[in-house]
Amino acid sequence: MRPIMLTSCVARFVAALGSAAVLAVAGLAVTVVAPAPASGRVTTTGLWPTSFRAHQTAADCGRWRLDEHGFCVADDTRNGLELGVRFRTSRVLRVTGVRIYRFDTATLRASLWSSSGTLLARGTFAPGPANAWQDMTFPAPVTIVPGRTYVASYFSPNTRYAFRYGYFARSGRTVGPVTALRSTDREPNGVHCYEDAICGSFPVRGYRSSTYWVTPLWATPPAAGVATSPGPRVVRVQPGHALAKVTTTVQVTFSEPLRSSTLTTATVRLVGPDGRVATRLSYAAAQRRVVLDPRRRLRPGTRYRVEVSTRVRDTAGRRLDQRPAMTGLQRGVWRFRTR
Repeated sequence: MRPIMLTSCVARFVAALGSAAVLAVAGLAVTVVAPAPASGRVTTTGLWPTSFRAHQTAADCGRWRLDEHGFCVADDTRNGLELGVRFRTSRVLRVTGVRIYRFDTATLRASLWSSSGTLLARGTFAPGPANAWQDMTFPAPVTIVPGRTYVASYFSPNTRYAFRYGYFARSGRTVGPVTALRSTDREPNGVHCYEDAICGSFPVRGYRSSTYWVTPLWATPPAAGVATSPGPRVVRVQPGHALAKVTTTVQVTFSEPLRSSTLTTATVRLVGPDGRVATRLSYAAAQRRVVLDPRRRLRPGTRYRVEVSTRVRDTAGRRLDQRPAMTGLQRGVWRFRTR
């Protein structure tokens, strides 16, 4: 059966049903759960609330057992295991921590990763009781953006964890702007990595499309000062990879209209082997393009770089962030070589 696409009318209907509403249609690609209504203050939300019960049976657990809250739990004899969930967001959010249903009572390490395995944040669950939900807050929140996949995970040193086979086999799970992705052969969900495996500590392997009851926690609504859409970034730089003429100009095209007062030869600059190159700067607002025109010919056979500062702002006042998946604002740097 082909996945059913949700219309905006259906989405509004689901939202109107309240926080406990679940839209479950046979063959649907995503399960949608309406988030709790806003109370006017910042709260944290996850894919499952701490009141959630799995309602599994002993038959669901295979060779493992069922706990008193209806969760299948495994007590494996291995060297430790990283368990996680792959997810995306439909708008800019601040991830504040991780929530898990824990079975390992030891000190547990929680992490947030990019899809390539870059560690974005890390924190620690203090030792706690088994068979209970527990939240962990990162030392600083991490901003995540649409169009990218992230992984929230935790490490169980005693390889004791809760699970449900097949949870992501037919559908993902969406709560508000966050979707835990449907599992595929190429990109499984949930994900794990045994400590003695080649994947190291980044969980990339799947097993029976299982959930391990791991969820990111995010601020709802966004905290004051957090933009509701990404700030500006550079989308094109010329010259590119081809060798440039010594008479070339540098053209930098941005994703958003810019505040011209933030564009100077200090915030958008050309740097050579001897330092900053003297240039004339102009801005074509209609094309969102900055042009740097060197006052002298460039040296032949020489490497140059173009640097764009995070002090550049768009007309909405948001600062440039070339790599928004990373913690903190990231400047842009590009290199080219003359003939």
